[in-house]
Amino acid sequence: MPKNPPLQLNIIAGKFKGMKLNMPQSSLTRPTKAILKESLFNTLQNDIVDNVFIEAFGGSGSVGIEALSCGAKESIFIEHNPQSLQVLKDNLSKLTNVQTQTFLGDTFNILPNLLKQLHSPCILYLDPPFIIRKNMANIYQNCFDLVSQIDSEYLFLIVFEHLSAYEMPQSLGNFCIIKRKKFGRSSLSYYMKEKIWQKKK
Repeated sequence: MPKNPPLQLNIIAGKFKGMKLNMPQSSLTRPTKAILKESLFNTLQNDIVDNVFIEAFGGSGSVGIEALSCGAKESIFIEHNPQSLQVLKDNLSKLTNVQTQTFLGDTFNILPNLLKQLHSPCILYLDPPFIIRKNMANIYQNCFDLVSQIDSEYLFLIVFEHLSAYEMPQSLGNFCIIKRKKFGRSSLSYYMKEKIWQKKK
């Protein structure tokens, strides 16, 4: 039996626009919609340029790679599934002149220490597995608890990709919600450090 061809998606903007990325042959990872990704980077615009981008549930790495294409200084990926991480690394191998780091393991264990080691402004992207999956009932609350405990002067923006039906909190620790946009079943919610948001208003 021949192997199924790899699932693919395209980088939609920036210097790597049109490059094809592979997706894991697994139900563990779902692709971020192109329309959602386009909206995300239209919203971030210059905030992404020369800053660090962290994709905490890496999957194929498509969002962090899009960040590199749009001018991020570095993208960092955390992925707990070895097969998905290998696909992510294969995708990164197609890029040139980029700075990346990959970590295999649990986001909730790795991220707090990682943030302590960063000394550049950074954006955190959280796309946790949908809570309808087995053993994922508390995944959103675990993410909220994680964010509420973050104490990093360099992390200035957090973006959640989440089920549209889920009611997101107005604030998480030092961060407050500044924007939410719906794309069918999925939504993006943006959280910024409150003191930074007050200055921007």
